[in-house]
Amino acid sequence: MSEQAIDDAIFTWLRQLKMKPGIGMSWIRAVRTQRGILGKQLAKKMHVSPARISILEKDEQRGAVTLKMMQKAADALDCQFVYAFVPKSAQQPKPKIRLDSAHMKEAKGRQVSDLQQEYQRSLLRTIRD
Repeated sequence: MSEQAIDDAIFTWLRQLKMKPGIGMSWIRAVRTQRGILGKQLAKKMHVSPARISILEKDEQRGAVTLKMMQKAADALDCQFVYAFVPKSAQQPKPKIRLDSAHMKEAKGRQVSDLQQEYQRSLLRTIRD
């Protein structure tokens, strides 16, 4: 698969993450409901009160939930919590690498474009892993 195809696939996947699970429903509630987990069961797994689950789901809907609580809920739901900035368009400028003396010593004879390609590949590996 070419790098462009990988980039396109990653951007498509990231755009899909922006979609809400449904009107009036948080991600936590959507996953909890889909897995047949009651609020009180999730509360027990998270070591919080059942009322806190209701508040957590409402906080998520209005954008007031903390990343720490999202991670805790994801762990309790046996999910991986992913926090990302999604570019608004797939056409992004190539990353720029600042070449200082340390880079130049390690990369004698290498072109800036080679270093940029290496950097882009490392970003793709990070996103895939």
